[in-house]
Amino acid sequence: MNHSDETPPCGRSQPFAITRAASALFLVLTLSTSTSARAEDAVTPPLKTRIASISLFKNGLGFVTREADFPRGSSALLFADLPAPALGTFWLYSDAAEASVKDAVAFVSEKTERVEAASVDEMIQANVGQTVELRLNDKDTIRAKILSADANRAGGAPPRERSPFVPYPMPGEASSLLLLQTGNGTMALNRGGVQQIASVSGPLKTTIERRTHGVSLRANGSNPSGKAHVVVQYLAKGITWVPSCAIDISDAKKARITTKAEIIDEIEDLDGVPVSLVTGFPNLRFADVVDPIALSGDLAAFLGNVANERDNQARYRVDLLAQSAVVANGMLADRESFPAYSSAPGEGETHEELFFYEQKGVTLKKGERGYYPLFTSEAPYEPLYEWKIGDALDEQEQYRNRNEEGPEKAEDVWHSIRLTNTGTVPWTTSPAMTMQGGQILGQDIINYTSPGGRTSVRITKAVDIKAERAEFEAERTRNAANFYGYSYDLVEVRGKLKASNFKDKPVTLTVSKELSGEVLKTSPVAKIEQTARGLKKVNPRSVLTWEVPIKARDKAEIEYSYKVYVRD
Repeated sequence: MNHSDETPPCGRSQPFAITRAASALFLVLTLSTSTSARAEDAVTPPLKTRIASISLFKNGLGFVTREADFPRGSSALLFADLPAPALGTFWLYSDAAEASVKDAVAFVSEKTERVEAASVDEMIQANVGQTVELRLNDKDTIRAKILSADANRAGGAPPRERSPFVPYPMPGEASSLLLLQTGNGTMALNRGGVQQIASVSGPLKTTIERRTHGVSLRANGSNPSGKAHVVVQYLAKGITWVPSCAIDISDAKKARITTKAEIIDEIEDLDGVPVSLVTGFPNLRFADVVDPIALSGDLAAFLGNVANERDNQARYRVDLLAQSAVVANGMLADRESFPAYSSAPGEGETHEELFFYEQKGVTLKKGERGYYPLFTSEAPYEPLYEWKIGDALDEQEQYRNRNEEGPEKAEDVWHSIRLTNTGTVPWTTSPAMTMQGGQILGQDIINYTSPGGRTSVRITKAVDIKAERAEFEAERTRNAANFYGYSYDLVEVRGKLKASNFKDKPVTLTVSKELSGEVLKTSPVAKIEQTARGLKKVNPRSVLTWEVPIKARDKAEIEYSYKVYVRD
């Protein structure tokens, strides 16, 4: 057997062996559609694997690393309850250079277990051979011996609970036939018509045997020394983490940022498992396509899923659970103490563009939720009052504020905080609650912020700052130009912005105005940034920004004018 110097996926340091014929692959996987294992599988005990580590993404995916002791010598390896991994993420190998996994075959396996009956129908199955009383309706009751209630002709009734890691379709009941022996002979009934079952003598039996189907893996391996592990890695759905943070601005200059993680475990029990919480923007292109090794469908279905994988990219839309990365965006607030801080930034490490928060020794049963403080850090901040005004031109390049004259429109001004990450740990995209003096001020989203980066978080509307705006046409030239087969007017627009500060302290108001057209004049002078948005449009797009100081209980005004081509 030849050995390769390649290292296994996910950065494990030990090399693992592969055959020369499969030098480009870690493992040759051959699929079988048989519904039962070979005779030797019945006497080969399945390997007991344990979770060595797991990395959690914020979109319901976990990258699991499992390990099992590798038997010494050349042997057959059996793995029960194969997961449903994402395409291309299932890997089976040894962590020692002298040991190797040669090949593997996935097959449908069956197991029998005793479970408590959970329905009248299952109680009938449990008491085959017993004499019972069966009530069919309000009037009719039959005393009879149950001869047969066969629900196993098609492989057994489906289990009441099925793990998302075993996607193989479970067969349903073959028949609802109930055969009874009465004093008048044999009777056949539909089991669904029985409303109640009662014992004639002695207690009723309450357990049944249930046969269930799953996917198992049969592999061949070689381990001459006996000092090795079999490693199984895969990316699968069923577990995630949800971050959130509290921003305490009780101090006038430094904010205290506390970040926590909540883990939702619907995969399996975790017992002291090292967990990595991943933040960044991972490219998991085939996360919604199940690997063929899971026997989750036929060839046509698999090829169709691969062809349609682009439709699954909607999960990457930026929202609270997205792994989005943003370095800056602004807003500010005022806050104070928040209980139960963790003492210092938690351990973590960067791998290329991703950051992994480390949480050691996580113990969590399937179905439970866990709460884990990550870190607390301090960050300088400044209060920010923002007034954002949209473009008056719509996507069809028609002016939305035509003939608007008279009273100004009331606008929203937001009180935010602008934070600078001076620590060594990135802030992940998450809900952010701003507090001061132990009281909540507001909640918004904090964007991913690398060390050294800046971001802003909204707190609440600034009700003590009144903002009004007005725009009106100063001049219009009809049919001034023709673009793309449409006639356009050339309009000169003048605008006026007013802001009143009713606070007992001065503020600096940041005003940003999106604008289509050619800027003619601004007073005071605005910072003008051309944007790439709308490159194919008739008019250039700009963002005008003013930083306007307003004294306590004082006012400020802004004026601007521009020319814009408007589709008639």
